[in-house]
Amino acid sequence: MLHTLLSNKVKEPKKRQVLEEEYDIQMSEKMEKEVSTMCNLSQGILEQGIQQGVQRGFQQGEEKGLQRGIHRGRQEQRIKDERQNIKRMKKLLAAGIDKATIANVFDCSVAELEALSKK
Repeated sequence: MLHTLLSNKVKEPKKRQVLEEEYDIQMSEKMEKEVSTMCNLSQGILEQGIQQGVQRGFQQGEEKGLQRGIHRGRQEQRIKDERQNIKRMKKLLAAGIDKATIANVFDCSVAELEALSKK
């Protein structure tokens, strides 16, 4: 009987009919109001569930967007840092500093230094 009352697939008039025919419950004015209240309750529960689902979806979307933004920001910072290091390396090379010393300072090989200095 509760399944019939709380079902969001069955409309209120059909619920009253099922209660009368299958459960022998007379539909007085008071009983009709109670059935209507139960129907509204099930609809309210459904709407509340949908609202919670939407809120969770927005929250998950915001979290994902934030994570992507942080990741993108870190990538951009790495690129910026690399460009600054290349500029520093080129200045040191132009100043006549030994390639092996510069490579040691920037923790790279001489071959990597030469490749980066061509950028």
